[in-house]
Amino acid sequence: FFLSFAHASCTEDEFILAGFWSPYEITEEGFEKYKNCGLNTVQFTNHSRDASAAEVWAASDPVLSKTRYYLGSELTKQSLEMCRKTGLKAILDDNGAHFDTGDTPYSTRESYEEYRDIIVGMHVADEPSAIKMPEYCTPSRVADFKQTYGDLPFLINLLPNPAPIESYGNVSYAEYLQTYADTVLKSFPENPVVSVDYYPYHKAQEKYNKDRVNCTQAETSWLECYYEVSSLALEYDATLHFYIQSAESNEFVKTLYEEDMRHQLYVGLCFGGTRFTYYCYSVPGFYRENATSVENPMYTACLVDANNQPTHLYDYVKEINAEIQAFASAFKAYKFVRCMASYLEDYYSERFSSSLYTLSTYNELDFSDRRFVKNIDAEYNCLIGCFEREEDEAYMLVGYDYWSADETQTVTVTLKNDATHLAVYGGEGFTGEPTVVEAKDGKCTLRIKGGEGKFIVPLKA
Repeated sequence: FFLSFAHASCTEDEFILAGFWSPYEITEEGFEKYKNCGLNTVQFTNHSRDASAAEVWAASDPVLSKTRYYLGSELTKQSLEMCRKTGLKAILDDNGAHFDTGDTPYSTRESYEEYRDIIVGMHVADEPSAIKMPEYCTPSRVADFKQTYGDLPFLINLLPNPAPIESYGNVSYAEYLQTYADTVLKSFPENPVVSVDYYPYHKAQEKYNKDRVNCTQAETSWLECYYEVSSLALEYDATLHFYIQSAESNEFVKTLYEEDMRHQLYVGLCFGGTRFTYYCYSVPGFYRENATSVENPMYTACLVDANNQPTHLYDYVKEINAEIQAFASAFKAYKFVRCMASYLEDYYSERFSSSLYTLSTYNELDFSDRRFVKNIDAEYNCLIGCFEREEDEAYMLVGYDYWSADETQTVTVTLKNDATHLAVYGGEGFTGEPTVVEAKDGKCTLRIKGGEGKFIVPLKA
């Protein structure tokens, strides 16, 4: 038999993994620390000093240039050079170029041509309302961006669903997404990206944790939000980018467990995500020039703490990033089709079931259009992402709504049309070599831990 997957080692076949609120320490040591937890891209968002966009552009204050990311700041140039030195990619932050009243906000500012080989995106706005989106995409601004940066991804991070309707601009979420499509996606069809930041472990979820062991109950609307944005990305053939919660306390739960972190990544992969940003890497707060710690920290822990030291979350993410990058080239060889769910009504999971109840495409498992899989039967609740390429197909299986970090379930994959084996990638501790499972009586049996994912590729004899 043959293994039906792609082999590649170039960075294009890796997941883009970044950290929001990038390192305060713009040193080789600081960036190596960032890289050592498996992050490969520095997202230039770190608002360590309060300033409006107008203040940024009018700034003559040399301290501002050293402490804020914007096109032309000393901090941006210094960080690009540090990315070059440490082998990291970069996402620029225009930090208000769209507020400039001129028609050429990009070509008239520093464009960093000597760093184009390591720049993988331009962060333009975070959670804008539908009212603001046309401002980013006037014909003159779109033309200026393309003339200056070509097909560099034009990144706008969307609000999640649910959120107050006023945040969307007093429109429904469907209308909000359509506005994004009609403005941004249609203006930048060459390399489109759909991005959203849904954080599933809020403070209110702690009341559900009394019966759980080292894991957290996720918000009920998480999957519906991912379904909506993944559908938009699929329609416009866009790359999908998810923010991953990596902050504790304040509006979030006091403690995040390794399974909570792993769960977020694999759910994102199940919906076709290939770009991920952790919120946050550094702890947001006030950071003075040459300081060693953060004043008035927003959270008790992110990937690093208020003293810029790695936390337990750093250690979790380091392990998880390594295991998903180990099958990134195989995963990215396939195109996302849809996500389904297998769940048992008699298994107590009211919150899981309610999160899927309104999604008609989830109600029944349908493999009638699949080439090599007849059915997937899970012992408990399981998300099933469907992928395909040419004559091949693949699946992401994610154990969902588990009650203990040690809980595992049996998933049975029934094959058809001469498929005889499964190549199995991913899961806790995966290092790159797929396990090949032979079917018995046409069925392959897998064990999946709660929050864990397995990427499977049917193989023919």
